Amino acid sequence: MKSLIITCRTIQAEVDKAIQQTDCRFPVIYLESALHNEPDKLRSVLQEALSRASNVDQVLLVMGYCGNAILGLKPAGFRLVVPRADDCLTMLLGSQQKRTEVQRTMPTYFFSSGWLASWEQMERTTFEEYERTIKRYGKEKADKILRITFKHYKRVGVIDTGEFPLDELMAKAQVHADFLNLKCEAIPGTLGYLKKFLTGPWDNDFIVIDSGETIVMEQLFGKN
Repeated sequence: MKSLIITCRTIQAEVDKAIQQTDCRFPVIYLESALHNEPDKLRSVLQEALSRASNVDQVLLVMGYCGNAILGLKPAGFRLVVPRADDCLTMLLGSQQKRTEVQRTMPTYFFSSGWLASWEQMERTTFEEYERTIKRYGKEKADKILRITFKHYKRVGVIDTGEFPLDELMAKAQVHADFLNLKCEAIPGTLGYLKKFLTGPWDNDFIVIDSGETIVMEQLFGKN
């Protein structure tokens, strides 16, 4: 079966590892992380990528719902496989259930290798407002407001898939945790979900959209 992968640069390092470990030979399109901040634009970019896809039987959309950016996508001439995952980090935790369990234990702001590298891009709207506040009120007040923005979190959680030097990730994450006055802990992760995404079977952890169908809200939340 001829397949195409579309994913986000935020998890490029993890996707590349999963591709290597599964000996996957599918071509890959990487989308820029900053699109996460504009769901409507991301949806448009995704649909354009799907419209350009040719000579494939299926497209594996290796990314989460991302603010419901995938709603309304419609494959034509091939099927589309998407994860039951609210964002990319959920896939690195292993499942939506694991994400829910971790958050129930303690509200967590997650970091991964890629998320650490592109944090200000992923939180661009927040940091643009932060810069405006510095210019208007000064850095001390801007820092206080930024911390309030993240106050519902109780810790920073570094997802450890075992594929990247944990000490380095923890050191980078600790800087953000200190600024936000949060504890910093490692959270067990896995590449298992990504590897299953690349190889199948695409069971209830995934949503399969047939050619000509459109992704609707009920599919994303398992109300088929």
